[in-house]
Parts: sequence; C-alpha cells; structure tokens
Amino acid sequence: MIFDLIRHPRLGLIPIATVSLMLAYDGRAADNVDFVRDVYPLLQRSCFECHGAQKHKGGLRLDEREAAFQGGDSGDTIVKGKPDDSELVHRISLPKGDHDVMPNRGEKLTAPEIEKIRTWIAAGAPWPDGVKPAKHWSYVAPVLPAVPQVPDPGANPIDAFVRARLITEKLQPAPSAEPHVLARRLYLDLIGLPPKPEEVEAFVRECAGEKDNETIGQSDKEKVARTNVSLSQSPIVSLSFPNTQKAVEHLADRLLASPQFGEKWARQWLDVARYADSHGFQRDDLVDLWPYRDWVIRAFNADMPFDEFTIEQLAGDLLPNATEQQHVATGFNRCTMCNVEAGTDPEENRVNQVIDRVNTLGMAWLGTTLECTQCHDHKYDPFKQRDYYGLFAFFNTTELEADRKNPKVPGSIQFLGPYMKVSDPPEEAESNQLTREIADTKAQLAKKTAKLTAVSTPATKTAGTEEHVLTPTDFESTGGANHKVLDDGSVLLVGDPPNTDTYTVTVRTPLKNIVGFKLEALTDPALPGMGPGRGDPLRSNFVLNTFAVTAAAADHETDAKPVKLTEARADFSQTGWDVNGAIDENGKTGWAIAPQFHRPHWATFRAAEPLANDNGTVLTFRLVQEFGTARTIGRLRLSAITGSYPAAPQPPKDDPELRRLNARLADLEKQQKALPALRTLVMNETTTQRVNAIFRRGDFRNPGDPVEPGTPEVLHPYREEGPRNRLALARWLVSRDNPLVARVIANRLWAEIFGEGIVSTPEDFGIKGEPPSHPKLLDWLAVEFMDHGWSQKKLLRLIVTSATYRQSSRETPELRERDPHNHLLARGPRFRLSAEAVRDNALAIAGLLDLKQFGPPIRPPQPDGLWAKVGGQKYDYIVSPGDEQYRRGIYVVIKRASPYPSFVNFDATSRPACRVKRTRSNTPLQALTLLNDPVYVQAAQAFAREIGADRDSGPNDVNTKLEHAFRMAVARAPEPGEREILHKLYDSELAATGKPGEAWFSVASAILNLDETITKD
Repeated sequence: MIFDLIRHPRLGLIPIATVSLMLAYDGRAADNVDFVRDVYPLLQRSCFECHGAQKHKGGLRLDEREAAFQGGDSGDTIVKGKPDDSELVHRISLPKGDHDVMPNRGEKLTAPEIEKIRTWIAAGAPWPDGVKPAKHWSYVAPVLPAVPQVPDPGANPIDAFVRARLITEKLQPAPSAEPHVLARRLYLDLIGLPPKPEEVEAFVRECAGEKDNETIGQSDKEKVARTNVSLSQSPIVSLSFPNTQKAVEHLADRLLASPQFGEKWARQWLDVARYADSHGFQRDDLVDLWPYRDWVIRAFNADMPFDEFTIEQLAGDLLPNATEQQHVATGFNRCTMCNVEAGTDPEENRVNQVIDRVNTLGMAWLGTTLECTQCHDHKYDPFKQRDYYGLFAFFNTTELEADRKNPKVPGSIQFLGPYMKVSDPPEEAESNQLTREIADTKAQLAKKTAKLTAVSTPATKTAGTEEHVLTPTDFESTGGANHKVLDDGSVLLVGDPPNTDTYTVTVRTPLKNIVGFKLEALTDPALPGMGPGRGDPLRSNFVLNTFAVTAAAADHETDAKPVKLTEARADFSQTGWDVNGAIDENGKTGWAIAPQFHRPHWATFRAAEPLANDNGTVLTFRLVQEFGTARTIGRLRLSAITGSYPAAPQPPKDDPELRRLNARLADLEKQQKALPALRTLVMNETTTQRVNAIFRRGDFRNPGDPVEPGTPEVLHPYREEGPRNRLALARWLVSRDNPLVARVIANRLWAEIFGEGIVSTPEDFGIKGEPPSHPKLLDWLAVEFMDHGWSQKKLLRLIVTSATYRQSSRETPELRERDPHNHLLARGPRFRLSAEAVRDNALAIAGLLDLKQFGPPIRPPQPDGLWAKVGGQKYDYIVSPGDEQYRRGIYVVIKRASPYPSFVNFDATSRPACRVKRTRSNTPLQALTLLNDPVYVQAAQAFAREIGADRDSGPNDVNTKLEHAFRMAVARAPEPGEREILHKLYDSELAATGKPGEAWFSVASAILNLDETITKD
C-alpha cells in the first residue's frame, strides 16, 4: 500500500493518515487529560516492568516524579511543554518491531494512548505531589451505571452504551444484517448448529411480518428492493423487515430452550475446566470423568445460576446432604493432570495438582494470572505470595490421587482416584443381569468341559495324583504391584499395572513326593475385562516369559537350588506362544492365551525329580513377564502335584454344545464391555491435617512462614462463618462484593458472541491486561448478571436481542483502518467457528449428525497409530460404531498426549491447563482437513447424495440443486458468479467421470470448504 507522507520532527516520514488520526485524538483529549487517571496507569502498565521500582533499564525510572524528570542514559526523557523533544514520546511512537520502541515487549501503546502522553507533556507534564495510583478499575466493585442518553437508543440498554461510544468516535453503526444472516448467526451462537433452509425461510417471513405461505424464493436483497427500502437505514428498526426485533426474540427464546444449547456452551466452560479423558503426561492413561462433562451440559441447559454452578464445582461434596450430582460436579478440580510416570514423587505430583487448582481458580473466576505469586509477590497486580498460599491452603486437604504401590520401589507410582460410583438404574440393571448370565454360562462351560475331558481322556487322572493349593507366605512384584491373597489361596493383583513385572512367590509346604506344579491364571471382576491379563480390557492377554522354581529344605532355607522342569502342558496356548516357551532358556519366548481372553487357563510343569524334605520344603516361584504393555497375569494360583504326574486333559474341540456355550459367553462379555463405565472422579476431603506454609521460591521442599486458609486482601473481605474450607471459599468467590467474578463471566460470554471481549485479555483483568473498550457497559452487564439471579441465559438473550448484535459484519475502509478488531462495535461479529463447531456444522449440513446426548466419549475416524506410545497402558483406537461416530464434537474423546487431530488443526488444545481464550489461525492444514479428513469426506458424500436427489427436473435442474445446496450450507442462494463456478465444476467432473454422483461429491466438498461455510457472519 502506498501512503502520502509528511515529515515529523522526531519520527521522520510518516503516513498522513497516522497524523490525521493523532490530530483527531488530540482534539478530543487536549482539555481533559488527567495525570492520575489517564497517564500514570499507562506508565504503570507499559513501562514499570523495565523502569519501575525494581528495575531501571537504561538508567531510567518512571514510577517516581524526580527520577522520571531526571531522565536516563539516553538524555531527557520528559521535557516539560515539549513533547517533540521528549525521548519518551519518541520511543513510544516508533513502529512495532523497531529496536528502540517502548515497550519492547508486548503490545505497543495505541494512538489515543500516545496522544494522551503527548498532551500531558505539552501541558507542562503536571505531576502532583504524593501521587499514588488509584485502585485499578477491576478491583473496585461494579455499580450499576446510568444508561447513556443517545438519539434513537432502542429498548436495549446495550445499544445505548455502544452508541454513546460511537458518537464520541464520530462513527456510524453498521446497518442491520439481512434476516437470513441473522437466522444463521443466532443458530450458530446459541446452539452451535446451522439452521435448515425451511427454518431460515420461516424466520425471514416473520421478520417481514408475513403470515401467509409465501415461498421465500428470492433473496433478502430482492425483498428489500421490492419494498423500496435501503439496508443502510438505522439498524434499530428496519422498515423492510419491521418485525425483526420480535422475530429475533422469538427465535432466541426457542434456541435458548433447545437441548443443544448446553452442548454448545459447555464447550467453552470445558476449556476453562481443562476437561479431558486422560490424566496427561507421558503415561497418559484414560480416566472416567465424562459424567462431569454431562453435568456441565445439563447445568447450562437448566440455566443453573452461576453462583450455584461455582459452588457445586468447587465444593459440591461439602454441601449439607450433598446429592450424587453435586459430588459429580466436583470433577471440575479432578480435571487437573496427574503424573504417574515411573519415578514420580507422589508428594510433588500432589502439590503440583493443588497449584494447578489455585491457578485455575484465578484464571476461571478472577481473570488473574495468580501463578506469578507462586514464587514471589506479583510484579504488577496487588497480589502477594501470602495470598497465593492462603488460597493453596483451601485445596490442601484433599485425598492423595497417586501414590507408590510399594513404598520400597520408587518407580511404582499408581493412579488411585478417587472414583465414585454413579447410579444409572437402567444400565445398572442391565449390567447386573449380564453378570449373572456370564457367571451361569461359565459354570455350564466348566461343567461341560470337565465332562468331555473325563470321557475323552479317562487315563489323565492317574491313580495317586493329587493337587494341593499352595498358599503364599510372601509375594513380591518388581513393578511395585499391590496384591491380595484371597481365601482360595489365589493372589489378586490390584491397582495400576506396571508395563512389565516379575512375581516372586514364596510358599512353605510339608508335602513330599512333589512331581510337578500347576499354575492357574484366573479371572476376576476387579481385572480389566475380567482378566486373566491386566493390561487391556478388550484383549486381556498375558505373556509368561519364564516360569522358574527353586526349592530348599525348611531347615536350610539359604541352600535353595533350582528345580529342573522338563515338560509343560496347558489347556490352551496361543499360536507362536506355546507354554513350553516358559521353561526354555529363551527369555523372548513364553506362554500366552490369545484369543481365549476373559476365561481362566491353567498350565502344569513336570519336575525332573520328585521333591521331598523330611522337615518340609520352601518353594520360591519366579514368574517373569517382560512383553510390555502390562501383559501380566492379574490373578494366579499355584498348586503342587504329588503322586503321578498326569497328562494334560484336552477336551474335544468339535463338540456342538461346547461351541454354543463359548459363542454365548463371548457375546455376553461383548455386551457387558459395551456398557459405559458407571463411575467418575470426584473430590474428597482427607482426615490428614497438612501443614500450610509459603514455599520459598515456589519450591514445596522449602517451606517458609506458616499460613492459614485466606483470600487476597485486594479483593473484598472474607466474611464467611464456619470452617475455612472449599465451600467457604466458593461462597466468598461469588459474593456480590467480589469486584471481578461477574465482570469476568459477563466478558467471557460477550467474547463468545462477538469474538473478542469488552476486555480483550480475558485471562488478565490486571494492570498488564487491556482496559475495557466500554467500561460502563461491562459494569452494567456485570450488575445485571447478578441482579437477575446469575442467569447466563438471560444475559445471553440480552446480548443477542440487541441492535448491536444484529449489525452487518461488513467492513468499510474507514473501519478497517480505525478499528480492525471491532473494539468499538461499529459492525457485527464475524469469525471462524470453533474446531468442534466446524465438524458439527459439516455433519449437520450433510444430514449425518447424531443428536444423541451424554455418555462415554466417542471415537471418530482418525489416522492409524496415533495412540501408539512407549509407556503406560496401550489402547487400540477403535472407531465408534454406526451413528455414534457422528455425535457432536463435545463428546469426542480427548487424550491429552494425542488429541483428536482435526480439532488441533482448528486450534483446539489438549487441555493441559485452564484456557479462557482460544487462538484463531488460518492455515493450509485446515483446507486439507476439510478436503481429506474421513469425517469431512463422509460428510461430503452424504451431502452429495442430498444435493443429487430428484428435485425439479428439466433444463435448470442443476441450478436448482446448486441453490438448494447453498441454502443448506450458508442459508442463502448463490450469487450468479458463484452459481456459474459451481456449475462449471459439476460439468467438468461429470465429463471426466461420467458419474453424476462423483460430480456432486466434488461440488459438495467445495461448498463444505468455503470460508463462509465455516464462518459465523
């Protein structure tokens, strides 16, 4: 772009447009610049980091009058009455990226802010004695401001506040968007789904005040032309569509009551809550937390007051007579990551989780970067390190969530929970019935197998052969696994399974003439998929690489000698993993049992010579399991065989009844696995009294002064009675006296609608954050929010029924230059949909979207191998069956180490921490995703079938179908040029393939890839 240039005495050649803008601001600011109100806060926000009390870069200090006028190494910083000779003005006016610009980090001062400093210096730089910065606006409780008196304000106070600012800025509001645009905007904003063409048509009719059955076959522009009214008229009332306000209100009410409302708005809160379906870090095992996600959706649909919404998530378990759902709500603070990598210090992990909860509290409710105060007092905001650890103390009373399975083994840390069973009567009844049927079928199978074995191998039970269960006197696990010895002498492994393990089992027995041993790998309800393996609920295999035994006389235990094993037999061995591999000298071979999972197995091992000791024998069994991926035995029982060593019984494999029972068992187990897990992670208090102290430099190993649970002094006083616990903290947080919470939440709701908040830094309402573009509007919204019962739906309705919201999003050249980010709200919102909404939108347009709600996470198609990992439990990514894979994006599984890739391409995160604002990028990967990702390919195929369906036949059939497709995707008819391009695409594809279906697929894919399709306008 070429600019006309003018020479500035300090800046050299600069664009005339910039000078004009500066002059415009100078005219407004000259008479009312106040140092305390207007200048000192700018210095505080942008300069004190490098030139404040703690740091004096370039020899310059700007937080005190004498030091500021003394200047720095570069000379006079502030020359009274001469802004053009002042180094401060020179530095702050340099373009961003210049080596000498101030500030050299973060956002540069805006033109109005620079002009305030210039005007102040030009007036002699008055700096009153004893100046102290006024209390930052965000730490002063909001009061309801008077609604500005402006011409044609409309009925919605929001418009009066916005109009007042536009008048000051000498800007006109944009005209109202066309009704079809408003319909689509409302649908996407309130339920996150596009409207159907007939829904758009009904809305346009209502806007026009039409009550007949007129077909909306013409564009809204044509309707405007017919009524001889220009769209450039006032956005408050459009004469061409006189009933627009009422139509918007009716549609807003209907969408706010839709079950899909909660699914749309829960997504934003789940970013804040850092919700995911795995506990993160390198191990990153899956956890059951989805009932909390469902609780959030239900809370939004029910319009739960935000104060209650807060209390139940932070302290639902501490409420009197807390309900199950109030316990479920505490999953909010169980969304924090949990490190169970080998070697992790459990206490360090616990402290890090508490720190995350404090940081999340600050970001989610206070719009504050509290994490700075973990190590020292906040450099900019009035928060002290003592404040941080006062909040820390409220959360320092919950149960340990990960601990070592074996205190002697540093690498044996395991995830503990705590989990709470969630009731679901229909599914519980079904699960109990399946459990009974499985047990009955297993009993029938065992009985039939025993009968067939006795008939087919009558000589296996040799006379004198006896089996004697050996009860362990000691059990060790190199992987640190915990265990229980059950009444039947078996050993059940409990807790999180290690990747590999070796069991050492010691027994004492008076038996003589021991000719062999029997190992049973048993099933158990506590094991994944019933076992017998521990690593995978679907493929519950194990690999026993080595089975070895040593024996010693009871009175000479130190003289143990290996028992030579000469033969091994099993009821079943996996192909390539014969049981004899467990007693050879090759550590890579071993015994495994795929595909016969979820059932007990046994193996016998013959001793080369009988064992006999007059005073009894000490036997030590060593079971080496080094395959990895936790392919270890979950429940085992050892027996000694005396007398004659038997042959292994082998029932016939072709028995019809046996086949029927095996098939029945497999089917029942499959049905039971398909049932969702009825448990969720919750918060529980511990009876352990922990010491609360300030951590020096944030190191938990270096505690300093003791602290009690407390709240930041800069905010409202703590007046809660009773125990200082999480419940008291939550109630303090949502007190009407709190200056931040209502502002922070109102701003976040506004940002979700307009793409940017009234405070554009929702993560930082402090000194370094951006000031509100409309401070009185923000305070008015905050007070209205509280006055109307903390209702998010009421606040959203107020926003979307405003004329400000209804404005067209079209930019003018003046607006693009003056206000590229739409801070002044002189136009309507326009931005790309969120990652989840891009997918939902495509599936809805294509007619594939499944609106089934709630339940376990789904797994749509994604590239193979993404979930392969080194440590932790291995999961097979199995695409959800049937329509399950087409459910809304909020239900897609979030595995932190490997999040859903198409969501990542559209700027979703893996939710490692609280996020109150997503970035919005525009990359080639996004277009490639829309063209090639299996979900979008399937959507394009379904969309093509819908487009190509028989409609009006005849010469204009293709154009009719193209118009229908456009209306489905973007709620409007295509322009002639757009129709021509798509028609050419259809013709070229038809000529190349000769198949109308493939031609329509290309058209459908192109339409789904349009910028307009994935954008809310």
